[in-house]
Amino acid sequence: MGDIFSMKLRAMHPALFVLFLLGLSYALELPLVLLQSQFESLQYGDGSPAIQSADLLGRLFIGSLLGPLVETALFQWAPVRLLYTKLRLPLPLVIFASASLFAITHAYSVGYVVFAFLFGLVLAYGFVVRDGEGQSPFFLVFLVHAIRNGIASLLN
Repeated sequence: MGDIFSMKLRAMHPALFVLFLLGLSYALELPLVLLQSQFESLQYGDGSPAIQSADLLGRLFIGSLLGPLVETALFQWAPVRLLYTKLRLPLPLVIFASASLFAITHAYSVGYVVFAFLFGLVLAYGFVVRDGEGQSPFFLVFLVHAIRNGIASLLN
């Protein structure tokens, strides 16, 4: 992406990039959290039963290591490689498709799907922005996802 904002993100130190995406993911979630008090259907629910039934160590392993690793491959790396690199679809469409795929696999509740779509937008955008030689998009997006899930595991 050639806009100034994306170029600044691409040039950002990797640690700052991860922190920025984490902050952005929480900022995008804030309106949803505020709406949850008015609309019960937007409540997140419990999330994945397999993860929720595990002890803390299991939740951290599955939710903060294994899950983000697999999901980064399936929902950021694969869509970008297939839809953009191979099929040459426009990047905004690729980002939307990536976030949509991510969201529908998190269909624990309507609210969770909306949250997952917003988070998926952040992850896909981050992947696309850092997708270039020496930029490590897979690792950085995985790290954002892993940290975000780790925080959730520790707070629940």
